[in-house]
Amino acid sequence: MDEQSLFNGLIGTFRELNMKVRTLPEERLQLGRGRQTVRSVIVDMRDDELRFSQALKDRLVGAPMVDIFHGRVDVEAGEIPSPDDTTIEVISQFGTARESTLAMLRGMSPEAWDDQSQGAFTIREATGGLLASDAANLKKIVTLLGSPSPN
Repeated sequence: MDEQSLFNGLIGTFRELNMKVRTLPEERLQLGRGRQTVRSVIVDMRDDELRFSQALKDRLVGAPMVDIFHGRVDVEAGEIPSPDDTTIEVISQFGTARESTLAMLRGMSPEAWDDQSQGAFTIREATGGLLASDAANLKKIVTLLGSPSPN
């Protein structure tokens, strides 16, 4: 996938959350099936984004790019916000982390996207994985809300 498509997808995820979820009452976002709620999916998305942003920052300073979905990426204490935050606050935190990710990606040279010298994953592959995770999570949200698919 080319860089512009990746950017558009990453931006699109945040737009979807803002348009389809931010406007809903908190009570609806706390309802779910079993232990999974719309809020819990968004918390997972935020935490994935924080880990991805940290892994990308590490990669840009020369560390291997790790698979945030299967590897371990430490996020400094204090970076994961309070578990008591409202869903709207969690969406805002996700957006802040996503902005950081986008800023780092925008600053990369074209060659850096496919550089294989720092681990098993290129930045393009890792970003594609994040986008695929976004799509799966948005699908979960639609299912939990019981509304038509955003696509």
